[in-house]
Amino acid sequence: MAYWFHRHPLKATKVQNFDALKIISKSVPASKICSDLRLTRAKLLQLLADPRNNSQVVEQTMLEYLELLLGLCEGVAQQDNNSDVEAKLRKVEVFTWTHTICGSVGQALPDSYYELVSIITDFALWYTKKASFISSNEGLSEDEAKDVFRYLRQAAGIFLKAKSYSESKLGAGLLEKHSDVDPRILDAYHLQSLAEAQEVTVARAVELKHKATTVTAVALGTSSLFKSADECLRSIEQTKAAKWRKYLQLKKNIYLAYAHAFKGESLLSEDKCGDAIKSLQEAEKCYAMASILCKEYASVKGPGSSARPGEHQFFLRLGPIIKMKLEKANHENGFIYHQKVPSEVPELETTEIGMASPVEYIVPPISTRWKHEVLTAFQTQENKPHMTNKDNKEIIEPIKEVKDPNTSSSKGETGCIVS
Repeated sequence: MAYWFHRHPLKATKVQNFDALKIISKSVPASKICSDLRLTRAKLLQLLADPRNNSQVVEQTMLEYLELLLGLCEGVAQQDNNSDVEAKLRKVEVFTWTHTICGSVGQALPDSYYELVSIITDFALWYTKKASFISSNEGLSEDEAKDVFRYLRQAAGIFLKAKSYSESKLGAGLLEKHSDVDPRILDAYHLQSLAEAQEVTVARAVELKHKATTVTAVALGTSSLFKSADECLRSIEQTKAAKWRKYLQLKKNIYLAYAHAFKGESLLSEDKCGDAIKSLQEAEKCYAMASILCKEYASVKGPGSSARPGEHQFFLRLGPIIKMKLEKANHENGFIYHQKVPSEVPELETTEIGMASPVEYIVPPISTRWKHEVLTAFQTQENKPHMTNKDNKEIIEPIKEVKDPNTSSSKGETGCIVS
């Protein structure tokens, strides 16, 4: 079974030298932490630009950076009631990031938690791009399909963690709405990742010829996840989220069509031919709506993949399946059953069978290198960052990402096959 993913560009950021952290005493450990923060961050951003990179290498580099960054965010356990040290280091450095649906204008904030939320959001996006890159392989193996499933669940868990930090540490009003710290955006990403993981489940269920009722259940669950992701974006500015929403809506209708199609098959096996025909007619309607949305997606402007999903196998394969099942149901009804086709569409039963869940992302503990005496080596009195209007208007050069074959039209937009 073929499928295709919509992807936004990675978040971009300014080079961070961590030179706002003024060391007032000759502390080698403090100087080394600043140096390692700068070098590890640069290495991590380079790794995230290529979805072909080994996941263990990326994960380890992320862990090393977060261990150091959390020293700025939280400091160490209070000693001698000296809590001001920790609080003031958190907002010394100014971090500037773009946001995935907001273009190339960077937004600056003097808060290390802003950096944490932004960097792990990019990490989650990297996982989704790695899943997409793997899925572009022709004749995807079972192990590769499992990797796609796992990476998307990991991405979902990281998006949830980013949302948790954004809500608890950053709060509302710090950045413009529909930025990547907006809970609605992070929820949409989390639900989309789960829905795309579910696509692998549907693919396996169809290829392995599971019961029609099972395919119906997992397809309906997948459709519902895409619908929920789309609903998260309803109140987002239309010009920024239009393309993204078209993608979510077309996927919702594709999997709703699958659900009705296989519902029709199971009803026919129960000799309920009239109901089967109605279900399959509804599948045709959903497929037709998806076809319209595919065209709209290809034509609407906005950030994200440039592709023609109506020409991908993930879409083209479903039409003949529905047509074949409906022709069979009509044929058998005309020769054997002679049942009336009802006016109401048979209900699709909901179930938790095979539903993907996010993999919880565990943020590492603060590096043991952050000791109280290291924190006190930094200047903390009246150490407020200097920001100008330019900080929130600066154009940030986008990350030069390795191109995802899933977004290329050079292969005839045929997508990939999950076997």
